[in-house]
Amino acid sequence: MTKNVAVVVQTHWDREWYYPHQTFLGRLLQVMEQVVAQLDSGQLRYFLFDGQVSAIEDFYREAEPALAGRVREYVAEERIIIGPWYIMADEFLCSGESLVRNLEMGMRRARGHGHCQAVGYLPDTFGHISQMPQILCGFGIDNAVAWRGIDADHSELVWQAPDGSEVFTVFLTEGYYQHPFNAEDWQASLNGYLEKIDGRSQSGQLLLTQGGDHLLSDPRLQSRIEHFNAGQDNYRLQQTTLAAYIKEVRASAPQLSTFQGELRGNRNAFVLPDVLSTRQYLKRQNQQLEDTLAGLIEPLLAVVPGGQYPARYLEQTWQLLIEQHAHDSICGCSVDAVHREMETRFAQLQQRLDYLQELAQSDAGMINPQLVASREHGLPSPFADDSRFSLFNPSPKPIAGWTVQSLFLAGDAAERLNLSDNQGNSIEAYVLQREAAQEFTSPLDDFPDMVHGHRYTVAIKSELAGLELKSCLARKAQKENNVKATSSSTDTREASLQNEFYRVRVEGSGSLIIEDKLSGQRYTDILALVSETDTGDTYNFSPLGPERYRAQIRSTQCRQLPGGIGELKLHLALEQPAGLSADRQDVSDHQVVSHGTLKLRLLPDDDLLHCTLEWNNRASDQRLRLMLPLLESITHTGSDSAFDWAERAKQYAVPMQAQGQQEAPVSVLPSYSAISAGAVGFVHRGLQEFEVIEGAGQDHLAITLVRSVGWLSRRDLKTRGLGAGPDLQTPDAQCLRDHRFEFAFTLQAPGHVDLLDRAAAFRKPVSVLRGHSALKICSPQLRNRELQVSSVRRVAAGTEIRVWNPSAKPVTAQFDLAAVRTDLAGETLPDSLTVKPKQIATFVLAQQVKEHARG
Repeated sequence: MTKNVAVVVQTHWDREWYYPHQTFLGRLLQVMEQVVAQLDSGQLRYFLFDGQVSAIEDFYREAEPALAGRVREYVAEERIIIGPWYIMADEFLCSGESLVRNLEMGMRRARGHGHCQAVGYLPDTFGHISQMPQILCGFGIDNAVAWRGIDADHSELVWQAPDGSEVFTVFLTEGYYQHPFNAEDWQASLNGYLEKIDGRSQSGQLLLTQGGDHLLSDPRLQSRIEHFNAGQDNYRLQQTTLAAYIKEVRASAPQLSTFQGELRGNRNAFVLPDVLSTRQYLKRQNQQLEDTLAGLIEPLLAVVPGGQYPARYLEQTWQLLIEQHAHDSICGCSVDAVHREMETRFAQLQQRLDYLQELAQSDAGMINPQLVASREHGLPSPFADDSRFSLFNPSPKPIAGWTVQSLFLAGDAAERLNLSDNQGNSIEAYVLQREAAQEFTSPLDDFPDMVHGHRYTVAIKSELAGLELKSCLARKAQKENNVKATSSSTDTREASLQNEFYRVRVEGSGSLIIEDKLSGQRYTDILALVSETDTGDTYNFSPLGPERYRAQIRSTQCRQLPGGIGELKLHLALEQPAGLSADRQDVSDHQVVSHGTLKLRLLPDDDLLHCTLEWNNRASDQRLRLMLPLLESITHTGSDSAFDWAERAKQYAVPMQAQGQQEAPVSVLPSYSAISAGAVGFVHRGLQEFEVIEGAGQDHLAITLVRSVGWLSRRDLKTRGLGAGPDLQTPDAQCLRDHRFEFAFTLQAPGHVDLLDRAAAFRKPVSVLRGHSALKICSPQLRNRELQVSSVRRVAAGTEIRVWNPSAKPVTAQFDLAAVRTDLAGETLPDSLTVKPKQIATFVLAQQVKEHARG
């Protein structure tokens, strides 16, 4: 029987990877010129432009008008296929909300250009999140095409999300990078490929994705297809589209296996797991900006109406962020020039976010950019300080507890500050640090000037309703110094602090010990920094030997503040080899010393230990990890990813020498912001790789801080048999630079819902905003503890709130305003406030606002 073979001609277009973006942009113009010529000649019937819209928009911006016009015509005719994504993002290193906005933007832009492919095309991402089927279904896409991460025997399957959403999935068993028609011996190459895929198809409908990364299509394609068809009866090849192929396969109604949840298997293809920690500084910057945009700016703009809503500026800001999520970009596995440009773009993003925050505060009357208006109309001065400030809860859920924020006050220094709300009620607050500072301000209507004063780091205890903007006052006081006791010592035995949950001290041997007062458990050598040699590349860790190098505590500082706040600083040094020897078979004879400061803070009524680590890395070819003993051998861990809490069985690293297509079993695991292991609950910003390692009678939770490698890809790893990209040197990936890590942990074995709440408060805390609002805002309230908030933003019909349910039971969303349910695309659904287990739910609420006299 003759089998049909769908030939889908495509290119996978990394906007930046082994070349920077501008270099690939020039190549894009050349490729598209040939694509148009082949479409004109009839050799090419259809062309799949990689499922991401960003590349076609890059082309339109740079192409000559005549060529751009021809491409637009072919897009409108659905012969050049675009969408649905805006960018081909990594699924584990960006938030679920970013993935939703990525797909939302891609589909809207694609339709604006002529049409949008309704195929969940995911050809090269390094594994897949569990909730991808639900995200696709939320936009009306009921299918997926994927490669990495799928450990299936057949090329057709059903992929099911934790909420039960399903997509028919085409598994590219041999990968998307197939170009037999370009080979010199093309018929033999084509037959070899067809023989491989034939036995794995249940439908009898075969697929050839003819093309590869940044490749031209062969100009003799259709002629060769016709020649091949005429010369044999086993296969009939025809150029078509993915959508048409999927329709044919589904019509044949094969019996399909169902695969559930996360797909990170590597039996069939590399998943390159250690990109989770490559160039970690990029991950931290990305999370900080994601949290600021979706976790502060959009909620603030949503509750502060008035003025001209900056829809286009906000859209372009999201675009700049989403472009950073391209998998070879955010994964850190590109040439150094790419990642230097990423840092510049991150800086540009921060500038845009600063403007959006100022705009929202100005619309609310909190700040005023015009000096004349402040004089003539009693508005705040552009040169105002934070003596009048507001506390803002960016979540629709109520929040209570401590937040550590910065206040700038003009003039002389104060020993302490008195904080109160606008009704005169005292707010518990303590100054943790004070330093001389100055602020530069440029009014819209006058000369810029400098305001001199002091910046205070303040621990503030607050209780706020959902999306509440509370007006507060800060007054200087010159009474007693609020630092009750300060000690600094090189004798580590003297350093200790405690609250009602923990006693923290440094043992004479130089290790940190934490005693859990509630359970009586004693955690010895906790938060140790341990380095091991890494002979790998930007994709995979590869060990050299068993040697480990530990940071030593050189000195300590301890402060006990009023209110039960305590701080302990550990000054650390790590002596280790400078890197690998010239032949990479041993470590260098040269030693270097990396150093840093680990600061632990205990707050009253808080079972989280808040930590920051500032670290100067001077060692190459190594992996530095933070170790937390678990006091037992655990069976599984839990961590968050996009819209899910994933429980995974423990997997130790397996020593091996990988051959050919082999990759070592995946033992490092992803986390977006929270990890649970034994009694330890760990929350973080940008520390997205962890592993369970075996110790003496107990497991340890190992959190990767820095991974230092010098090659984009190599072909001599123990953990991967072949290369994963070009063998190019990447000296910047050694990460010889200053690093800052922020994390907190509890030893109270929190449930995952509680831990997710803590992670949200850690990453998107109550914020201090300058000034008082001139608007009385009736902000929407969400009264469900279980539901996790993904976004709050203004839409045409009101305030959109997206939540997800991490629990195993249905939850009825409780809002204080009428709510309309929509899908992810914004289409109205039948009224239902019930959020099923592991379901994503979007609601639109009306908003009520009225002005009030400025307080």
